[in-house]
Amino acid sequence: MEVKIAESSNDKKNWVSKIAVNPSLLALIVLIIFFSFINPHFFTLSNLFNILDLASLLIITSLSLALVLMMGSIDLSVEGVVGLCGVIASLLVKNFSNSNNFGFFTLAICGAVGASFGFLSGFILSRLKIPSFMVTLGIGYITTGFGVLITRGNPVVIIDWTFRQLSIGKLGFLPFPFILALFLFFVIWFLNERTTFGRYILAMGGDEIIVQDLGIPTSKIKTQVFLIGGFLYGIVGALLTARLGSGDITAPLGFTFDSIGSCVLGGIAITGGVGNIPRALIGVFILTILRNGMVLMSVSPYVQQGIIGVILITTVALTIDRKKIKIMK
Repeated sequence: MEVKIAESSNDKKNWVSKIAVNPSLLALIVLIIFFSFINPHFFTLSNLFNILDLASLLIITSLSLALVLMMGSIDLSVEGVVGLCGVIASLLVKNFSNSNNFGFFTLAICGAVGASFGFLSGFILSRLKIPSFMVTLGIGYITTGFGVLITRGNPVVIIDWTFRQLSIGKLGFLPFPFILALFLFFVIWFLNERTTFGRYILAMGGDEIIVQDLGIPTSKIKTQVFLIGGFLYGIVGALLTARLGSGDITAPLGFTFDSIGSCVLGGIAITGGVGNIPRALIGVFILTILRNGMVLMSVSPYVQQGIIGVILITTVALTIDRKKIKIMK
């Protein structure tokens, strides 16, 4: 009996120590407690499920950004690729513009389209040695241009109710997008934590020159990381169209900021080499709960953006590894 009591007390100490050494997790817990006291509607089942639904698409895009940031790169193509894939999804299901009806295969097609642009980003980055922020910014503009060209700037309204269930339907009490996001979370977590591929990503973020000297194919890994990211963006594009009921190239506005912000808030260093996939998940819930709580408090959307901006700058200032950047330009 004494041994069991000792073991249980040690387990409690371990959990407490984990929370204490993880500022992001501690911040998430504080936010939940704070908004629960401030507004009685926050800690209700309906609002909690609403938070899960709101967080689902951001979880998927943040999984990609987590891999990219840990590698020491950046991806600014999120909004363009998500928007284009959303437009393509709207044209592949029943709509007022054509008679296409690819149904749930649309999800796979959009994933493939997104993956092709991700592959292109990774290929240009690794082969032409162009900085990732410039390559992905260019890809983002290209995909946005394609989307505007295809739709002439007009949203494509879909009438396929079955397809819309992908994003607004539920399995039991959980939203479909959250279940899919959870599945993808475990897949990416496994790749990052249990494979050499994941270890190489962190090593490249730490010091890519050393990794190259060891004979590890860094160009191939970069291409694979961006390909995975593009695939995830394609999935999000299709889900976003299903949620909104239309394909609109401007629909994912703000996704890039939120995805990068979630990773930073979760404790993933923008200088690379530090972080893991659960941290990205924590960051997503910090950002989502912060926004949800401020909405319940009737805080102006403009003030919300200002508060989040201040928090992000403060977080980066406290977590950035200045040893890697001797001169900030």
